[in-house]
Amino acid sequence: MLTCLVVAGEDMILAKLHWYRDGGESSERQWADVVGMLTVAGDFDSQYLKKWANELAVADLLQRAFRAAPTNKNSS
Repeated sequence: MLTCLVVAGEDMILAKLHWYRDGGESSERQWADVVGMLTVAGDFDSQYLKKWANELAVADLLQRAFRAAPTNKNSS
C-alpha cells in the first residue's frame, strides 16, 4: 500500500509565513509562494488562517499577503 501525505493549503501558507519570518523576512521565494497561493486559489478558510497566524505570530504577514494578492477575496 502506498501512503501519501497531503497538506492543506492553509497549513502550507502558515508554514511559509513562519519560514519567511524565521529567515528574517528576506526569502522572496517564500513570500512569492504565499502571495501566489492566495492569488490563484483564493478559496481558503480565512478564519482558520487568521486564528493560526495569531498563534504563530505571523498575523501581520498574513494581512500583508492578503493585501498583496490582487484577486484574493478572503482578506476581510
